[in-house]
Amino acid sequence: MIRKSKIIGILNITEDSFSDGGKYINNTDAIKRVDQMILQGCDVIDIGAESTKPGFEEVDSSKQLDRILPIIKYIKLNHKKSMISIDTRSSLVAEKAIELGVDIINDVSSGMHDKNMFDIVSRTNTQIILTHMPLEHLSKDTINSDDIIRHIETYFQSRINQALKNGIDIKNIIIDPGICFGKSGKDNIKIINKIDLLVKNFNRVCIGASNKRFSKHLFSEIADDDLKIASLVISSIASYHNVEFIRVHDIEPNHDAKEVSWKSVNS
Repeated sequence: MIRKSKIIGILNITEDSFSDGGKYINNTDAIKRVDQMILQGCDVIDIGAESTKPGFEEVDSSKQLDRILPIIKYIKLNHKKSMISIDTRSSLVAEKAIELGVDIINDVSSGMHDKNMFDIVSRTNTQIILTHMPLEHLSKDTINSDDIIRHIETYFQSRINQALKNGIDIKNIIIDPGICFGKSGKDNIKIINKIDLLVKNFNRVCIGASNKRFSKHLFSEIADDDLKIASLVISSIASYHNVEFIRVHDIEPNHDAKEVSWKSVNS
């Protein structure tokens, strides 16, 4: 299937996210950022109130809701055509967000953290992003795999089968291979290199490598400010290989990179 990639804009309402922790913790700043992202070409606003950096700690559902719900309400009132994704592992947060009309639940635990998540998603016929995030990510370690692609495929087949058993429509399932989530630099590069295979096998794929130093070999002499260049390369590759969603911090340049890639291939 040939599809045009969509840009998911990351809105971290957290103190400790690796890239922009603390910048949008205030509602006024978060709302200004939403307006800016949509103006720059963002298709989906992904709101998260729990950091997923290596070794992250759980944030109480009530605290997540206090931060997330006002932003959802603002978007639904002022940007009716924009899609909303909620980055949460909590079924309670997911349920309350879905009641307000969000389109996607982005669960980095793939429904393993909260046993009620799949039931909520199934009952409401909501889309869900399943992410490959091994337990090693929580201990700031990396998995040891002889074949990371096969490992990821086996993992997703298991989680998708469970989702289907819980009544989730296969059309509502999106997979994210989890760049930098408990993986070595070598494995991160393999995933990017084989992203077309994941699209072929799972159809709906999201990739997020934005501002991540995902390989010491590649980034040994690159400053943090220059990591945005790597994000543009990944966005171009993802667009070329029909990845459905590209999850980024910097909307405008990645939107442009995606457009150039798309138009170059499909002109």
